[in-house]
Amino acid sequence: MNYFKYIENVIRQKGGTEPLKGLRVVEVTHFVFGPTIGRYLALLGAEVIKVEPPGEGDRFRQAAIWGRFYKLANPYFLILNVNKYFIATDAREKEGREIIYKLVKDADIFIENLRAGLAESMGIGYFQLSKINPKLIYVSCSGYGQFGPLSRFPSFDVAAQGVAGIARTTGWPEIDEFYKLPDYFGDYLPALIAVAAIMAALIYRKKTGTGQYIDISQTESLLRFHYELTYYSITGKEIGKTGNIDPSASPSGIFKTYDGKYVAIAVLNDEQAKALAEVTGIEELKKPHLERLEPKMIETINEKVGTWIRSKTLEDIISLATTYGFPAAPVLNDVEVTFDKWKWIRGTIEYVNDRLYGRVAVVNIPSVFSSIKPRIKWLGRPVGYHNRLVLKKVGYSNQEIKTLIEKGVVGFWDNIIGAMPPPTWEPEKDPVFQGEKDELDYV
Repeated sequence: MNYFKYIENVIRQKGGTEPLKGLRVVEVTHFVFGPTIGRYLALLGAEVIKVEPPGEGDRFRQAAIWGRFYKLANPYFLILNVNKYFIATDAREKEGREIIYKLVKDADIFIENLRAGLAESMGIGYFQLSKINPKLIYVSCSGYGQFGPLSRFPSFDVAAQGVAGIARTTGWPEIDEFYKLPDYFGDYLPALIAVAAIMAALIYRKKTGTGQYIDISQTESLLRFHYELTYYSITGKEIGKTGNIDPSASPSGIFKTYDGKYVAIAVLNDEQAKALAEVTGIEELKKPHLERLEPKMIETINEKVGTWIRSKTLEDIISLATTYGFPAAPVLNDVEVTFDKWKWIRGTIEYVNDRLYGRVAVVNIPSVFSSIKPRIKWLGRPVGYHNRLVLKKVGYSNQEIKTLIEKGVVGFWDNIIGAMPPPTWEPEKDPVFQGEKDELDYV
C-alpha cells in the first residue's frame, strides 16, 4: 500500500461536515484579537454575527497595510472577517442593547475584546448576559486580563509582546535594540488559545448544561511561548538575545546562498549533523550534539556552514539536503509564498469568488481533516450590511426593521474608506443587503 496516496485519498473524499453548524456566536469585537476567534468558529460552520457601531464600524477597517485599500475595503479586514454577518448598532443605547439581548437569547458564544470592564458598564457584560442565557459561553479578550494591576490598561499586539518579554528576546546580542515580531503574533496566538478554551467550554456545557466565563489575555497567552522564564527560574541565568541561532540546535539559522537567495537550516541531532558533515567536510559537525551546543562551538559551526552555503545555489542546497537527509528549506518572499504549489495542492490557500469583491486568495484553517471541511464562503462586508437579514433572524418584522433604521438604532456606513461598499455595488440589486436572501443561498 502507498501510504501517501492512501492518506491523500482519505483527505480528498467528497463531502464533510461543519462541526459547529447550528451554533450562534455574537461578537462585539474590533481590530485583530477578538475577530480572529470568530473567524475560526465561522470557518467551522458557526453562525457568527459581528456587532459594530454605525458609521466607521470596527476601526481596523481603516488600518490597511501602507494605506492600501481594495475596492474601498481593507483587504486584511476582508479576510479576517470571513463568513460573518454584520450588524451595526450602538450597544451604549438602550434600544441597541435590546437588539444584542435578542441575539444573545439563543446564542451559544459571546466574544468581546473591549477594554476590561467596558462591556459590563455598557450593559453587555457576563453578569448581564448570563441572566438572559445561562448556557452562554462568554469570552473576554484583553491585553492583561479582567483583573489585576494592569487590567485597565489598553493593549495591542506590540504592547503584549513587550510585557510578556517576547520582544526582549529579539535582535542581535551585540546590538542594544529590540524588535516586535511581525504580523500580529500577539493577536493570532492568543486567539487560537481562546478557540481551544471555547471548545473545552462547549464540551463542559454538553456534560453539565451550563455555560461559563472565559478570561483570555494576550500577555499570558504569549508567556506560553516564553521558555526563557522557566530557564531563568531553574538556573538564575538569562538566555538573552540569540540573533540568527537556536541555542538548542547547531548549526541553525538563515543563510544567504551563492545566487542571492536564502535558506533556513536547523540540525537537531547527531544523525543530521553527520549528514551535513559528509556534504560540507566540516569536522566540528562530527562532534556529539551536546558539544556542538557550546556557545563558542555554535558560533564556529555557523560561520563555517555560512561560508559553505555562500558557495552553493539554493537549488543545490535543497537537492543535497534531500539526498543526504539534513533539514533545509527555502526562505520565500510574498510572491513565492502565494504561488508555492504544495500549499495549493493541500488546500491551505484557496481562491474565493466573492459576490462583492471578486476573486481573492485566502488562507483557510491550516488543518486538513478527513471528515470536516472548513469553508470560506464570503469575505467581510460593509458596516451594517446584514442589518435587515440579522434582525429578521431574531424575529423583527419588516415594519419594525424600517422603524429601527429610521430612528438610527441600526445604521450603516459613513462615507469613510474601509467602511463603505465597493464603488460599483448597487444596493437595490442586492437581495442579501435587502434582507430577502441569505449569504448561504450563494455558496
